[in-house]
Amino acid sequence: MTTRLVAGLYASLVVVSVACGSAETTPSSQESATTIDVDSLSEAESEVATSTTPTTSTTTTIPVLPGDCSISSELEVGVESDDVLCLERHLAAGEWFDEVPDNVFDEATRVAVRTFQAYRDPSEGVIIDGIAGKQTIQVLGLWVDPPPPEPDPETCADIGNAAVLDREFQRAWLCEDDEIIHVFPVTTAWDQPDPGDYEVEQRSRNASSILTGSYSEMEFFVVFTYGKFQGARVGFHSVPMYPSGEYVQPLESVGTPELHGDSNGCIRALYDDAELVWDHLDFGDVVRVIS
Repeated sequence: MTTRLVAGLYASLVVVSVACGSAETTPSSQESATTIDVDSLSEAESEVATSTTPTTSTTTTIPVLPGDCSISSELEVGVESDDVLCLERHLAAGEWFDEVPDNVFDEATRVAVRTFQAYRDPSEGVIIDGIAGKQTIQVLGLWVDPPPPEPDPETCADIGNAAVLDREFQRAWLCEDDEIIHVFPVTTAWDQPDPGDYEVEQRSRNASSILTGSYSEMEFFVVFTYGKFQGARVGFHSVPMYPSGEYVQPLESVGTPELHGDSNGCIRALYDDAELVWDHLDFGDVVRVIS
């Protein structure tokens, strides 16, 4: 069958320590690869997929430039938002969408999205469902992770002088008198420590590690539990440093999702934040893990 693919549209747009738990791996994607025969498309979708003379809108005057807009949410039929306009403009620029871009995700948008998905290289594993989810939007080069919600003060309720760890968003905060007094970025493991309340049981002003395969040192080590896999101590501490003076991870990466899982159990914090934790938490104080 004849297709209207423009050449090239297959291309994609777009410490381990004696003091910390055992090594872990980043979870693999839960989305599985799906392929589709163009003949299985609906009549409306087949028209879009097989048209030999694509119709492009002459009323779209806003040029499409890389990075000119971004999307942070899943889009499907019924959604009305500026994100939909962003999606349609970029689909139209690739000649997948023949309508005038607007902010309404309607049936024409669904057909365009599903056709775009169907023509992706199967190796990309794009799910063909007519929904512009994170995976599809990433292929278009438009996805930006939404900002995390504000820390919930209720997490500090009834635990006194304490700390709260939010592994999901790679951050932690200190509590005093049921209030949040300081929020700071951290780097943690993927699946430990488990959610729950713990008590500070050890404090070491200086500690060392060899679990990354190389010797490193850290400061302000506040221990509140043990690793699930190797039983090593788990707690807050400063980002470890090798004898060469190099940190085990770039300081600017602390708190970023890209480095989530780089730690094997412990909670790495920037030096000043680790010192604040050290000064704030004493033996018996609570560390609450919420994710």
